[in-house]
Amino acid sequence: MYFITGLPKIVSTIPLEEEDSFQFLCCNRERIFILILRKVSLSIWQLKPLVQLTAYRRSDMSVKNLGINVSALWKPDSSAIVVQTSDGGLIFFTIDTRAADTECYMLEDAKNSRRESDELFVKEAVPYISMVPTTSILVQGGITCLEALRDNVMVAATSGIIQRIQWDGSVDDSLTIVLDRVPFSVDFPQSKKSYLSNASSVHVVDLEYSFLLGGFSLVLSNGRGALMTANHFEFRPESVQCVWVPSEPCAFTCTAVNHKYRLMAFGCANAQGALYCIEDQTEGIQLTHRLQLLDKDCPDMMAACGPVEDLNWTPDGCAIAMIWKKGGFAIWSVFGALITFCLTLVHEGVSRSVSALDWGTEGYTMWVADPKVVFMYNFTKSALSVNNCSTNRMYVLLQGDNSVMLNTGDRVVAQPHGSSSASGREPQHKLFSNKAWMVVQLPHRYMATNWPLRYTVVDADAEYIAVAGRYGIAFYHIAVRKWKTFSNDTAEQLFVVTGGLLWWRDFVICGCSNTKTKTHEVRFYSKTRALDHSSAVVWKSEAPVITMNAFQNMLIIFSADSRLTLCEMDRKAGDVPTIVINVLQIISTENICPHPYCVVSVDLTPVRTETGQKKHTGIREAESLLINVSGRLWIIQRDSSDPYKDVPADESVVTTSNVIPLLLSSCVETIWVHPSTISSKEKPQLCEALWMFCGAHGMKVWMPLFTKDGTRRNAFLSRRVMLPVWLKSVPLCVQFDEAMIHGADSDLLYESGLDNKESDELPAFIVNRTSEVYLPQVLRQLLRRNLGTHAEEIAQTCTKLPYFNHSLELLLHQVLEEEGTSSAPIPDPLLPSVVDFVQAISKYLASLPVFLQTIAHCARKSDIALWPRLFAEAGEPTDLFQQCLNSGRLDIAASFLIVLNGTLGVGPVRKQAGALLEKARAAGDVELIAESARFLRALEMEEQETYRRTPEMTPSAKSPTIHPHPGPENMDLGNPISPQGALTFKYGSVVKQNSLADVGLSGGNKAALKKANSVPFNNPESVDGRSMSVVAAPDPTGLITTATGVQSVDRRNSESFNYLPDNSSILRYSPGTSVTSRNGWSRRRRFPGYAHAVEQV
Repeated sequence: MYFITGLPKIVSTIPLEEEDSFQFLCCNRERIFILILRKVSLSIWQLKPLVQLTAYRRSDMSVKNLGINVSALWKPDSSAIVVQTSDGGLIFFTIDTRAADTECYMLEDAKNSRRESDELFVKEAVPYISMVPTTSILVQGGITCLEALRDNVMVAATSGIIQRIQWDGSVDDSLTIVLDRVPFSVDFPQSKKSYLSNASSVHVVDLEYSFLLGGFSLVLSNGRGALMTANHFEFRPESVQCVWVPSEPCAFTCTAVNHKYRLMAFGCANAQGALYCIEDQTEGIQLTHRLQLLDKDCPDMMAACGPVEDLNWTPDGCAIAMIWKKGGFAIWSVFGALITFCLTLVHEGVSRSVSALDWGTEGYTMWVADPKVVFMYNFTKSALSVNNCSTNRMYVLLQGDNSVMLNTGDRVVAQPHGSSSASGREPQHKLFSNKAWMVVQLPHRYMATNWPLRYTVVDADAEYIAVAGRYGIAFYHIAVRKWKTFSNDTAEQLFVVTGGLLWWRDFVICGCSNTKTKTHEVRFYSKTRALDHSSAVVWKSEAPVITMNAFQNMLIIFSADSRLTLCEMDRKAGDVPTIVINVLQIISTENICPHPYCVVSVDLTPVRTETGQKKHTGIREAESLLINVSGRLWIIQRDSSDPYKDVPADESVVTTSNVIPLLLSSCVETIWVHPSTISSKEKPQLCEALWMFCGAHGMKVWMPLFTKDGTRRNAFLSRRVMLPVWLKSVPLCVQFDEAMIHGADSDLLYESGLDNKESDELPAFIVNRTSEVYLPQVLRQLLRRNLGTHAEEIAQTCTKLPYFNHSLELLLHQVLEEEGTSSAPIPDPLLPSVVDFVQAISKYLASLPVFLQTIAHCARKSDIALWPRLFAEAGEPTDLFQQCLNSGRLDIAASFLIVLNGTLGVGPVRKQAGALLEKARAAGDVELIAESARFLRALEMEEQETYRRTPEMTPSAKSPTIHPHPGPENMDLGNPISPQGALTFKYGSVVKQNSLADVGLSGGNKAALKKANSVPFNNPESVDGRSMSVVAAPDPTGLITTATGVQSVDRRNSESFNYLPDNSSILRYSPGTSVTSRNGWSRRRRFPGYAHAVEQV
């Protein structure tokens, strides 16, 4: 998992007016040097420190005979370079390295100045090297691609042949492969073979070799892909055969292979990527996943990106970079999870297109070549990509080339209710969120000679961090912010960490190789003592250590001989604490591990397939062994016959080779198991689950099916169930007790190419920590599988989480959106089951209105078009609103009032709002009273706008008088878009005028009142100068009051209820009075009995 950060660095540029351009770039095998290719010249740079070491410019005669430079390759030992030219030429260079004491650059002090800080001294050697051309040859028919091997170069030509050319320029014709003589089979090598029908026009356009796949990944000119293998290690022509890759709708353009995960990646002409693996049983090639942007990220991927130009894997094989022909690039995880992407690059007002890409040292930098500029992006990566141990999975831990970023995640903490906690009330659970990164810079004294950072590990309590660079290790105490290193460089350079780092209690464990004795060791250093070899505990290993892990007091070591060594660790107290190592068992994994390099992680876990039959004793024991081999997760189950279960320390070590592993899942990048040694009694299902991240396939959780007491309810059910969980970001930490998943992503600070003042700036990125609650998706998958009982049991264990109600809302909302917007009919809808599930949880939590709150909040978050589907299952909103009023849940009733406003008419909504207002007054909820008053005022304004635009035209004997449209005094009160000559409807004046004293208005308002009763009042502030005379309904009480700050209504007769939203005055009126508002508009209010009142008038 790689995350781009910061601004890209401009390494080299070419002026726009020059005809020269950057053609290609590539790093050597150790990724210490990088070769940058121009049209007629090439240069070598060192990555640390970033300086140019040498350059070479070809002669005009060489350019005329062979053409300009196209691409280049390093020899695996970095002793030679071959350059491909446009006219089919190959130019070989020898890299001449001078004596070690001769450096290319010397750092000298200026006059009257002296360097006193260690940071001003450059301890990295800058070697003096030169490129010497040795020979050049011309390949007939032109060259399409190259692939460097140890002794020769594979050269593919347009004539359909693949030649083997030695590094000295000699050609071995006996090893030349002709495509029309190579048999091709479909799917797997044992199938029927055939030959190319049009071999004369088909040739190889791209190829790459993988020693773990046992062959070359090919892309042919007809757009198809193939795997070329041979029975002989020299790939003699008579032993070569090819297996077709399953065809894609679009043609392949390029290929790249992943050695660790044994994958073949192909770029397609439709801007997508396809990845394939070799099936273990049949040796057939099958598709694992695709690389494509979602519609929300890029609606038209082909038009925006163009065909895939190149693919490049990171050095550790955990991520892949894809560049498109139109200039953008994207970073994906090994199994297809999108990490970041950038479609445009703009610098100095010019749109930049990515023509070449390669990764720097340990994948911390990515070099991108534009025809005129060479950029360098900085990356931070997850510590799990190189050191996949148990403690690193407890927190979000990222590492850069010289720094560490740590985030401890969010925690749910129980807080007592002050003094009331003594009365027996349960404590309140609150979520303490922590999204800030703790950035720790590595000490310059250590990194000056041991750059870059390779391994990082944090202890279980997040108190100490251990790191390992090129040599040695170092500790960091987080509380005191101090580093602990070896006393001198000689002590640091005694060993090199090769098998990762691991914390166990107060010891750090490192699998390393001794540079002095050339032996392989496992070293233990105490964090409480000085970092010194005299206090270290050393255990000898027969083979190099690849990876390690620990569970309780057991240590598991995987070595390069494909063997797993299980050890027991016993800490001995004393003045100098020490550890005693007892080997319990050695397990051979040759039957599932094609190569030791393919092992991603090993774990001792309490996970069992028979979990449902066990009682919860409270102690978690090592029940199984999990091995991730090239993304395939294998489990070796422990049973009563295991020889290492009860082996005394004084007996001989038992070696087992006939283990029977079971395949759990494929395409697995990382796994998580609850780290505690004690079983959780509150959340047994969640804490006993096994989590797997599978890239584009999302997360998978292998969850046990048992009740709280550990017994299974139904004998026919499986003991565990595999559930998919889809996330929005890359997960790095699973918090089992909090039901949350934390991760990270790269956010673009500003886009390139925008029309603003920063249009000439390159895109900048920042790494953010992300969080997602996985409980809704787990419950949804259980309900989909008719496991509602288990879903209820899991939900009941999570009711104390502060975001439990929000999880139920997400569950209901996701199902409603998916099923409500589906264009195809759903044969078995899940919405009824989800509604019943939420209702069952609400019954369990009798004191909390979970069901009503979930329905109300879900409705307000959903589109109004989905409400009929929701309330068809949940019940009528009016009934739900009445339940809220009866139960005293006025806040939830207020939410339902918004729903009622969208489903009912204005009259019923006003009636319900009035009932809510009375309940709020009785409860003394001032805030709700104010909100209800504001809602009623909004209803009245909405009704006024409706009548102002669309008048009632109900024909009857007592209908209003029809007036023509003679002049401005009778303006159109109907639809604003109606023609000016149309007839308009205007209600007549009041039949009986009452005295102003009865109305209760001041003398200053008399004129306004009279004018409102006769002709429209042309207020300059009103829209189009229009107004409307409205007859107010009789009120038996004759009183409408407004309380201080909020409006209150004393309604004695519901048939003549009215409401006046005016907080500044107390208004009395008599029957038949017409009321004019402040802005000159007369307001007609709809109320029960309104039509009868109009008829009476």
